[in-house]
Amino acid sequence: EAVLDYAIFLLSADGRVLTWNLGAERIKGYSAQEIIGQHYSIFYTPEDLAAGRPKRVLAAAEREGRYEDEGWRVRKDGTRFWADVVVTALRDSTGRTYGYAKVTRDLTERRAAEERDRQLLAAEEARRAAEEALRSRDRFLGIASHELKTPIASLHLTTQALQHAYATGKLDDERLQKSLGRLTNATLRLTSLVNELLDVTRLESDSAQLTLGPTDIAALVREVVERFADAGQGDRLHLRSAATTGAQVDATRLDQVVTNLVDNALKYSSGSVEVGVEPHGGGIAITVADNGIGIDADALGHLFEPFGRAPNAGEVQGLGLGLYIARQIVERHAGSIDAISPGLNRGTQFRVWLPTKPGQTDDAA
Repeated sequence: EAVLDYAIFLLSADGRVLTWNLGAERIKGYSAQEIIGQHYSIFYTPEDLAAGRPKRVLAAAEREGRYEDEGWRVRKDGTRFWADVVVTALRDSTGRTYGYAKVTRDLTERRAAEERDRQLLAAEEARRAAEEALRSRDRFLGIASHELKTPIASLHLTTQALQHAYATGKLDDERLQKSLGRLTNATLRLTSLVNELLDVTRLESDSAQLTLGPTDIAALVREVVERFADAGQGDRLHLRSAATTGAQVDATRLDQVVTNLVDNALKYSSGSVEVGVEPHGGGIAITVADNGIGIDADALGHLFEPFGRAPNAGEVQGLGLGLYIARQIVERHAGSIDAISPGLNRGTQFRVWLPTKPGQTDDAA
């Protein structure tokens, strides 16, 4: 009778209320005269009644000896409160269950406080995410404006020079040829930058669909290496590959990944670049290794983030989106991509792993 913070009462074997303390009256709103003799299911919500929960609670208490849970309960005035409930089976000397002891605690205030804490935490996380989004936007605008400015400036200056040469009668074939070459290079650079930005947009919006088909990975990598060789980089590239390595991939997208990795290796190093293709871990591994500027251990984890560039990248052009795009493409193939570097000026190795069958994982990772 002295306990006010807990509803403590007895139930008969069929679930009718036998006793009622002041705590039960305070929490549930019924007086002893109103509730004794009533079935305890009166405290449950309509949803729980429809699901047969009162019967299941007594059955669990009888089976296990004790049952505890939390959930919504209903007061006399129809309002709900969040309750912690313990039901204990009472047995006689023969083991027969003759009733139940029920203890209920009102946790509504605690639950409300926890919900407020969750909302505050969610609001704080949203604030941090918004701040990070603003930082990413500013970082993007800074990098994009810097990278786009160079080819745009080249286009502007070259067209001005062409106009001036034409106006003064000095536009000969040699000058025209050189100017057209500069315009072409600047246009290609702009096209490459815009395509990277479009790729990121499509990949982040899930609108870039893979077109999978049987592909000889070794032949694909060999073709990429030959393209760079045709562009005058053949003396720096060394290919080591298995005869054939087949998998279901989007050949165009995988070509984009390999091209990006080889191009990076050539840009960030002055020596040879080793490209390898081989069976690995039950799948296929593509490796691209250089002996260039290397990457500090702290920077390795950020390489595959949007605009992630090594701090020692210097004046090498780029938005810092190539590796991010590569990771998105590889992961959409259920593969993985990682980077290893012994340290600054000690080179870097990138490894792409692709499964040859759906659901396969890298056993050697």
